[in-house]
Amino acid sequence: MMSVTASERLAAYHLWLAERPEPSAGIMAGLETARSIRLDAEGLRAEGWESDMPRGWAVAAGEPLRIGGYDEDRGIYDSDVFAGDGGERRTLHLGIDLFAAAGTEVFAPLSGSVHSFQDNNNIKDYGPTVIVQHEPRPGLTFWTLYGHLSRDSLDGLFAGKVFKAGDRLARLGDDSVNGGWSPHLHFQVILDLGGRSGDFPGVFKRSERDLWTQVCPDPRPFLGLTHL
Repeated sequence: MMSVTASERLAAYHLWLAERPEPSAGIMAGLETARSIRLDAEGLRAEGWESDMPRGWAVAAGEPLRIGGYDEDRGIYDSDVFAGDGGERRTLHLGIDLFAAAGTEVFAPLSGSVHSFQDNNNIKDYGPTVIVQHEPRPGLTFWTLYGHLSRDSLDGLFAGKVFKAGDRLARLGDDSVNGGWSPHLHFQVILDLGGRSGDFPGVFKRSERDLWTQVCPDPRPFLGLTHL
């Protein structure tokens, strides 16, 4: 049997996205008032920050969500987690970030089952992470990744556990458990896990952009956030 190429997976995913009968359920309360925030060099300057987000910065309960963008070249990835071979660091962000207060609930945007989960407990890593597998139509399988969760979000999970669209999936962790980041959800669509379990890079080398933007398409259309 011939293997499916990255471009063929992407085409099948986009076809389903265009034809699906129901939009995604809301992944987090407050999306309708969220505003976008860029974490590349220009975006950091626009927020009045220098080369990184201020330590301890967080969106307070009741404040509008901030949503960090897809396909951004970010200089904030300076830990060894992002060190690349050959001298090129991984700086290209291929998910979106939803900044909200620690403890904010995260809901399943689409029915699926738990593929894997683990606590990626490194500096500037995901912390507690869940990967959910979706099979919305015959012949189409893809995964969504939820990073920077609270540790108790992993309690009671098991591979194969089913979540229906709209079910509570997790809660956001604080900076003591989520790799040291401001509380937020890293959300990523993945069309080929490549055999990984419990973890998948959310940041890639600029030189490999063409490949990885096919493997990890923009999540905003999936979540109905095309206005951001």
